[in-house]
Amino acid sequence: MASERRYYDDTYTTRFEAEVAAAGEWGGRPAVELDRTWFYPESGGQLPDHGTLAGLPVVDVQAAEDGRVWHVVDAERTPQGAVPGEIDWERRFDHMQQHTGQHVLSAAFERVAEAATLSSTLGAERSVIELGLAGLDWKLAGRVEEAANRVLWDDREIRLHWTDAEGVKRFALRKPPKVEGRIRIVEVPDWDLSACGGTHTRRTGEVGAIKITGWEKVRGNVRVSFLCGGRALRDHAWRAEALIEAARRRTLKDRDLIAHLERAFEERDALAKQLRELNARRLADEARARVGAAPRGVAEWAAERPRDEVRAFALACLSAGAPWAVSGAGAPDPVVVVVRSKGAGPDLKAFLSELLAAARGKGGGSPDQLQVSAADAAGAQAAFVLARSRLEPPAGS
Repeated sequence: MASERRYYDDTYTTRFEAEVAAAGEWGGRPAVELDRTWFYPESGGQLPDHGTLAGLPVVDVQAAEDGRVWHVVDAERTPQGAVPGEIDWERRFDHMQQHTGQHVLSAAFERVAEAATLSSTLGAERSVIELGLAGLDWKLAGRVEEAANRVLWDDREIRLHWTDAEGVKRFALRKPPKVEGRIRIVEVPDWDLSACGGTHTRRTGEVGAIKITGWEKVRGNVRVSFLCGGRALRDHAWRAEALIEAARRRTLKDRDLIAHLERAFEERDALAKQLRELNARRLADEARARVGAAPRGVAEWAAERPRDEVRAFALACLSAGAPWAVSGAGAPDPVVVVVRSKGAGPDLKAFLSELLAAARGKGGGSPDQLQVSAADAAGAQAAFVLARSRLEPPAGS
């Protein structure tokens, strides 16, 4: 049998009684079908209701192709006979706010930006609509957002209509219906007409607020993220707190914070450039001192030295005239870098496998340059000692 879906005409009933019509499974979990239900099954981009049946948690609701609605229960055994049902109202009302808000926002984009909604997804944390739109900026988003919220402030009554394929021609729908047979039309007076089977508020004012939170380009279209009702309020709360607190700590007005951060980023980038240049000069001076007037190979171990600096020091030694250099560090990243002047000395790759074994790590390179990441400081030091022994001339030679 196909379940009688009462939520189509009544989204505000949260407690009811129904008969278990059948017991089975959905996705390998116990599930029951009811003779009538107010639980909304996942469909149309909207998540399912949660709640309880006979006190057992309902963790999913799904509609089969044959029209049967299956309520998945988090229990070893399914309930039988007449059972009381209760819908999680907080979750249900949140979904009603998001879905109604999506209708209003999609119509606003169509009216203000001439952008059709191609798809919509009402997620657990955020909702998105994909629009046939080349681009979007905050100015246009603000115009659309204001138009949508004015419809909420009007507190318009949302009307439901049932019709068929012939009768649907009387309605100027935003997009053609995807279903056959009985068709449910959701009307926001003087604003939007959509074929939809989802749950909605009675009036637009119950949506509370619609807030666009961002967008991205996808497949040549624009995917817009938005929040409605309680979600919009909570999102505004943490964003306002972050903005106000950040400005307060810097003794700024809220609106001056972005300009202040831009200046701070520019100063940071300039200081980072100066630091890199000073560090390069320091390494060059250090390398020249180690190489000496009569250029010799260099083996330099540091208990702590950044990976990039380990490599930069080895290369600086070559620039200072060293025929070879071995540079290593035990932290923060245990690493060994081995370099030689081009064509001078042995092919470094000839003993790469030995270095990797000693380091218990991984790495690679060329005949003139190797880099080995070790398992730990001891492994790095073992590889360092091995590399030095391969390149350092015997004493007295």
